[in-house]
Amino acid sequence: MALEEYDDYEQEQIIKDWLRQNWFTIFAGIALGIGGLWGYAKWQNTQAEQNQAAAMEYQQLVSVLETKSPSEAADALAQYDEKYSANYYAMKAHMTLADRWLAEDQVDQAIKEYQFVLDAKAGKPIAEMVRLRLARLYVANENYDAAREQLAMVQSGAYKTVVEEIKGDIFVAENTPDKAQDSYQLALLSGEGYSGKALLEMKLADIKVSE
Repeated sequence: MALEEYDDYEQEQIIKDWLRQNWFTIFAGIALGIGGLWGYAKWQNTQAEQNQAAAMEYQQLVSVLETKSPSEAADALAQYDEKYSANYYAMKAHMTLADRWLAEDQVDQAIKEYQFVLDAKAGKPIAEMVRLRLARLYVANENYDAAREQLAMVQSGAYKTVVEEIKGDIFVAENTPDKAQDSYQLALLSGEGYSGKALLEMKLADIKVSE
């Protein structure tokens, strides 16, 4: 029966009875709503504090990465990972450490650092850059299938020149100069402004000389 069918007094009594029966649910809902807002704000503050702490500690970590041996830097980075998980700073640090390993000709160790970045679900721009670096390292290790696998996952047109260049390197290593020449030429055609153009032209010239 609709509330409008009662007179004013009856409506008032019905509302009072309803409030008496449901007051706990009402106030619990209000409390939960306020508590939820407070909890969310507190979570945001906690996240901000953690991000600030991670950034400050990253600055200290950079010094270790630049001055200590790669092994010592790896130990310090492992502690950072354990404390802050795979955040943006950790990804940067692992990429820096990969460069340190490469300076020591430790290709396998560098591959592990780049793989960490991919496993950490880096955003597309970083992930594709890492995949290109991994592809070059796999070529250096003569793991051409793994290199191709990485290249296949690089979709940005901005990286087309580099992708084709690495494909050319693979074909050279596999002694298929015709395919290498095609890849290098395609790289040159799509590589306006490419900083590695001079080296790319040398690679193409070397193939033509050897024919």
